[in-house]
Formats: sequence, C-alpha cells, structure tokens
Amino acid sequence: MGVEKKWFFTLFTAAFLSLSILMFSSFSCFTFPMPFPSIVHHGPHHPPAFAYFISGGNKDGDRIFRLLLAVYHPRNRYLLHLGMDARDEERKRLGAAAMSVPAIRAFRNVDVVGKADYVTYMGSSNVAVTLRAASVMMKLDGGWDWFVTLSARDYPLVTQDGNANTVISVLDHGFVCTVELLILGGELL
Repeated sequence: MGVEKKWFFTLFTAAFLSLSILMFSSFSCFTFPMPFPSIVHHGPHHPPAFAYFISGGNKDGDRIFRLLLAVYHPRNRYLLHLGMDARDEERKRLGAAAMSVPAIRAFRNVDVVGKADYVTYMGSSNVAVTLRAASVMMKLDGGWDWFVTLSARDYPLVTQDGNANTVISVLDHGFVCTVELLILGGELL
C-alpha cells in the first residue's frame, strides 16, 4: 500500500505542476511585450506628423492596404475608409490585414471606418466625407501637423521619410504651402 501512495503522490504532484505551467503560459501569451518602442515624439524640434485619410470604394481594400504599407510610419495616424458600396466583409478583411502587420499592431495608429459614407467623387459628398474624416482624426489623436487625403488609386512616388523632409524644408523657409513632388528617374520635375 505504501508504494501505491508514493506513486499516487508523484502522479498528483506532476499533474499539478503541469497544470500550473500550462495556466501560466496561457495567461502570459496574452501579455506579450511590444516588439517596437511606442514612444513617438511630437513638437517643433521633431519631424512633422501626418494624418492620412485613405479612401476607396468597392473592391479597393487591397489597394488601400498596399497604399497604407507604402506610406506607413509609426509617427503618423491613418484612417481607412471604404465607401458604402463596399461590403462589410471587405472592411473586416482590411482591418484584419492592417492588424496583421506587427508595427501597426504595436503603435495602434490605424483605424478603419466601420459605418461608411456614400461618396461621389464629383460632388459635395467627397468634401463632406473628408471634413468628417478630419474631425474623427482630431478626436482620435490631435498630435498631427498635416492632413493628407489619398485615394485607393494613388500610389506614392516619394517615400514617407522623403515626404517629411520636404515639409521640413518648406517650413524652414518661413512659409506654408501645399507641395506636390513628382520624382522620375532621380530628377525632381
């Protein structure tokens, strides 16, 4: 009887330790450390921050995601909008694709509009949607300096770092204007 009690005690101890390790590892997987530092400095002695409103229509989710990846920088804020003609599944796929990027998941600076607006690009609804997007972005995070609207049909020819340097050089000269650059073959046109 003594050997059976020893064996039972050993089995119970091993099961308890295994269960404890399993519980500890399952809870710690939800509190993983952020792979990127989350401190982004804003202010006059730091590069400007942009608020990007990227919009598109039905079946533009992949284009919006491609454009987001092309202009993404942790300092900036992004609002993605698929028009009312797009399906809810496409919106969910766009949000899931954005959250699959580790940097976006760490900095949490990308949002997808859940309740879409109807947009006709030749009418006043486009202006209304843009103003609403600026208002939403001010509520989410007012730490940006410039508001940029992009369409799913746009694709940047200037990198995000090059865009920030252009705005800094314009601000150093004491005037503010809208600057659009086109770089082809290494030459500024």
